[in-house]
Parts: sequence; C-alpha cells; structure tokens
Amino acid sequence: MLVLKLKKVFPFLLLSFPVVIDIINGYLRGTNGTGESSIGILYRGMIILFSAIYLFRTKYSNNIKILILSSIALLIYHILIGAYSNAVFMAIVKIMNIYFVLSIILKNRYFHDRGIVVKAAILYGVLAAIILVYCFITGAGYAAYTENTFGTKGFFVAMNDVGLTILLLNILACYSFQKTGDVLYFIALIIMSIGSCLVGSITCYLGTAFILLFFALSILLVKFEDYKSSYKIKLITLLGVLVISNYVLVNVISVIQEDSYLSRKYEDIGAIFLEASGRRYLIDASIKTITNFNVFDWCFGRGNFYLIENQHQLYLGEPKAAEVDPLDLIGQFGLFFSIPVLLLPIKKLIACMQNFIKCHNILDYWCIIAFLCFIGHAFYGGHAYTSPLVLSYLAVFIYVLDSRDVNKYI
Repeated sequence: MLVLKLKKVFPFLLLSFPVVIDIINGYLRGTNGTGESSIGILYRGMIILFSAIYLFRTKYSNNIKILILSSIALLIYHILIGAYSNAVFMAIVKIMNIYFVLSIILKNRYFHDRGIVVKAAILYGVLAAIILVYCFITGAGYAAYTENTFGTKGFFVAMNDVGLTILLLNILACYSFQKTGDVLYFIALIIMSIGSCLVGSITCYLGTAFILLFFALSILLVKFEDYKSSYKIKLITLLGVLVISNYVLVNVISVIQEDSYLSRKYEDIGAIFLEASGRRYLIDASIKTITNFNVFDWCFGRGNFYLIENQHQLYLGEPKAAEVDPLDLIGQFGLFFSIPVLLLPIKKLIACMQNFIKCHNILDYWCIIAFLCFIGHAFYGGHAYTSPLVLSYLAVFIYVLDSRDVNKYI
C-alpha cells in the first residue's frame, strides 16, 4: 500500500507540484514581477541533489560527463578573460535540468508506472491552463505584454516557458487520449488549448493551431498500426475543424483589430514570420557579436561579455540576449557545451521519424510533433533549451520513448 502511494506521490511532487511553486514564485515577485523570490531555486536545488543518486546510471551518463567537463572548461576560460558571472553558472545548471529530471524518472522505482508519470506531467499543464483562464476572467495576475491589452500571464513570471510547457503537455494529452481512449485526456487537451490561447502570444496561437491540426490529421488521414478512428469520430472531427476554424479565425482577427497594441504588433504578418516575431534586430546584433569571436570564444563562449557586446551593438541600457536559443547558447557557452545540448532533441526527432516510417505508431507520431514544436520554439521564441521548466517535460517524452513497451498502453 505504501509503495502504491509513493508511486503516485513522487511523480506528483516532481511533475505536478512545480505549478504551485511557479504560482507562489509569481506572487512573491510582486505585481510588476521584479521582486525577489528564491522558492524556485530551492525546489530545483532539491531535485538536483536527489538526482545525484541516479545521474551516472542511465544511458545518458556520457552526455552528462561531456557537459560537466565542457562547462568546467568554459567557466575557467570565462574567469581568465574576466567574463565569469554567477548568472552564467546558474544558466548551465538550468540547461542541464533535463538530465536531472530524466535520471530520476528513468531510474527511481516510483516512476516505473508510465501511466502515472504521464498523468502527473499533464496535470501541470491542466492546472496552469486553469489558472490562466481564471486570471483572464477575473483580471488577476500579470497582464500579457502591456496593460489593457488582450491576454494574461496569470501568476507566472516566465510566461514564455510556461506557454511552451503547456504546448508540449497538450501534445502528450493528444497522444494519451488516442492511445488509451480515456476522455479525461481529451478534456485536458481542450483546457490546455483554451488556456494557451488566452496568453495572447503569437507562439501560443501558432503552437496550439499546429497541435490541433495534427490531431485532426491523425484522426482523418494518417493510418497507424496501433490506433484507428471510427467513421463517426472522423465525421465529428471534420465538422469540428470547420466550425472551430471559422470561429477562431473570425474572433482572433477581431481581437487583433480592436486591440491597439496587438493591431500594431501584427500589422505586418509577413514580418512576424520572417523576422522571428520582431527579434530580427536582436538576431542581427548577436550574429555580429559572434562573428567577431576568436577561436577560444567559439569553443568556450564569452559568457556575460556576449550579452554586454549585444547591448553595445543595440545601444541598450542593459545586457541583452538574442532570445534565439542556438545563438545564445553558442554566444555564452561556446560550441563544446552547446553542440551536445542542441543535438539531443534533434537526435530523438530523427530516431522517431525513422521509427515512424517503419512502424507508423502513435507514439512516434506525437513525439515528432513534440520535438518539432520544441526545436521550432527554440529558434522562433527562445526559452526552450534554456528553460528548466520546459526541459523537465521534454524529459518526460524521452522517458516514454525509452521505456516504451509495445505490448502495453501507457
């Protein structure tokens, strides 16, 4: 009985409870999000300590060793050139969070039930979405972008991170619904779709549309070896696509036209896509900074100097990142550290594509969507490879892939 309870409690504490931590953190940071709160650091510090037991016992131990050695080398280089800062060290720890979480859920015996682990992860997304809906209706929490404009951040300070996390967990809910037929997963994906759209972010709009499109395609067109939809479900899905598409398109356009901030931001839709959602000037500055690197800078990065040099390029008052993960990773940490970090999701994506071509199974289909969403967000909006929150739930996808059993449902 005790083991059964711990099998539910441990996944909840690791994968569901962070929503409570993030809400408390947002509340303690104050109405403008600039206050101080260390609750998130304390919580994730406990995860790191707990993961130390399992860190070198998974098949990813060599990856971890490479990252540790390269991070030591780059920190020594940063000290030598005077670029070291505690923020760079903390950023390295955050980036490695995927391995801390992955080590625990792969090796701790209380995470052997995949169904419970997946439910615990999805619960984070559902609770976060409910908070966003509540704050949107009541006006509580942080406003999105600027005051008196459409959208809400709820009580979350790092909304880009939470937004991408909800998108990934929405994908997990789609997979779980089709794999098990449990209607609760369908309710979860509806709640998360609504919550992410209330953020008022183009990345959340596009991400949600992307997910729902492939959800519809998986029912209407794609043939799987382990999932088949009835003609009734296909008809309902087709009608739903037509009705929802018309409703969403009309209302989104109406909201943008009536909102002074959004109407200016999305005045040139082409620029939104071609200029990385208004980050073109940041990207140009970052590229100019990196092209001036010497050999050692390319290998180990320039830490805080990279951000300061961007600041000088942009004539800003504070150090600035490009908010494009590959550029910021290479600029701050160099190629030795960044390449292993960047390659893990890409290698998983390629493996899923190869397996899907052979087997046409539902897990690889949705993992392809998840890794594409993650990598796309890394380039378009940043806050993917560098977010400990997002990486925690990307780890769940890797866990499900690594622990798959073709004879069982999740």
